[in-house]
Amino acid sequence: MVDRLSRVYNLIGIAQRAGLTSSGATAVRASLTKRQARVVLMSRDIADNSRDALIKSCSKNKIPWFIIGDKFKLGASLGKAHRVAMTINDSGMASAIMKAIQAADNEAKSMGVVEWPR
Repeated sequence: MVDRLSRVYNLIGIAQRAGLTSSGATAVRASLTKRQARVVLMSRDIADNSRDALIKSCSKNKIPWFIIGDKFKLGASLGKAHRVAMTINDSGMASAIMKAIQAADNEAKSMGVVEWPR
């Protein structure tokens, strides 16, 4: 069975190689503070306090956010160890990733949470 999010993970890898990402909870907070982030992606196993702080910051800055996969798949798509959160800092790549997420599940929200089955 092919993972429904494989296109999303491929786009994340391309964005990482192009230098268009920030990964890790601390780097994501910095990217949001500097208003560089265009979309925030979090793993479903992120700590509750970290998730709530990132969601609050996203809402304040009107940045779309999604919860996809687990920290190991998110980290592997970046070519790094596990990562619980990341940002895409380019509007074109963010748009492509959001379209890929919506294509994977037509019920994805443009602003809000999308949880994928295990």
